[in-house]
Amino acid sequence: MKSATRSAKGATKGAMRGIAAASAFAVATAVSLMAATGGMTSTAWAQAIRPAEAGILPPEAAVREAVGQSPDVQMAEAHRDAVLARADGIRAGTAEAMVRAIGQGRQVREPSERYAEGQLALERPLRLWGKADADGALADATVQSGQLAVMDARHEVSRQILSLWFAALRAQQARAAAQGNDSLAAELASVTARRVQAGDAARMDHELLLAERSRTAAALASARAAEAAAQAELRARFPGLGVPGGLPAEVRLQALPDDSADALRLRYVEDSHEFRLAQSEEMQAQRQARRTDLERKPDPTVGVFFTVERGGAERIAGVSIAMPLGSAHRRSSAMAAAADAEAAARRRLSVERRIGAEFEVLYRGLEGKRAAATAQSEALALQRSAAARTGRAYKAGETGLSELLIIRRALADTTLAERVAMVDALEADSRLRLDLHRMWDFDD
Repeated sequence: MKSATRSAKGATKGAMRGIAAASAFAVATAVSLMAATGGMTSTAWAQAIRPAEAGILPPEAAVREAVGQSPDVQMAEAHRDAVLARADGIRAGTAEAMVRAIGQGRQVREPSERYAEGQLALERPLRLWGKADADGALADATVQSGQLAVMDARHEVSRQILSLWFAALRAQQARAAAQGNDSLAAELASVTARRVQAGDAARMDHELLLAERSRTAAALASARAAEAAAQAELRARFPGLGVPGGLPAEVRLQALPDDSADALRLRYVEDSHEFRLAQSEEMQAQRQARRTDLERKPDPTVGVFFTVERGGAERIAGVSIAMPLGSAHRRSSAMAAAADAEAAARRRLSVERRIGAEFEVLYRGLEGKRAAATAQSEALALQRSAAARTGRAYKAGETGLSELLIIRRALADTTLAERVAMVDALEADSRLRLDLHRMWDFDD
């Protein structure tokens, strides 16, 4: 009986040793796989490299090429060419020289005679009252608006590239985390299957691990689909730009600018293409209003003429002048142009406030996302420590497989959260620098 008891105890200890070995292997694999796809500790954060140096963003030359080939930018450039042509027309003015020819016949009764007569006149309206200078100023404002519209289009396309790039990077990180989790589940299920065959593990443990394997496989399939969709959209919108290669294990955000938030806000607004375009359109509307108001003073049309009468017996040369009589239409047009200028001023103010609010959202969001990324990095370090302690407890028989699976899932979730938080912070940081024209500045 004692021999049987000792044999049972020996078998139990052997089973425990087998379980401990398997669990130690599982936990070690979990930690190593999660480290490969996971985040950084706070120490690694402080010692990491900058995003530009890590190659997180696409090369600037490739971005410049993609922006130049964008249909939106090409459409804006074509519209600018049209605007430049219209500006030349405004500067030249609408006044054109006109040639007038009149042919007539004269019949005299007594004595009965017939004469061929005719008149040739050259006439041209004059731009007086400072209208030529006003047209030149209006043309300059029109050219400026056309140029700024192209710059704004380039900046908007750069924003689109940045957004799609980080969306693909975020999906890539989610897929990498899901793949690491699935690989671990598959390895643990394989080890448990061998132990069940050897009689060292319960069949229920194997079934739990098979269910866990199915869950991780489903999550991996979903993550792969999301990654493929994000990359497909990036390739379709900007062919030749490529896709993100992944996020390095060690990367840190660049330090925030030394300027105060108020100074950055002012620079953000003043350097905004949209705000500058609204300013230019306001100036254009004001100059158009001034030019339209000058039309309330009509322009004379002067000319010279040469007339032949009585078959050439009489020749007449003279000068002509014509002056339109202004009507209520001119006054109404001037009032409408002044109202348009007022509307443009209100629109500029609205754009200024909206862009200022956009900066506040972006800047405060960046501060929060940086703090979240740091906190997630520290949480990952603590979660790894908890996983190690759970492994030791499982080895000592103080906890079961269910607790180990819970800890492993928590570690996988924390790893994904840390990676996503880092990508979010990097995107917010890059977006702020892009809008401040400290990266991808293609105004030339």
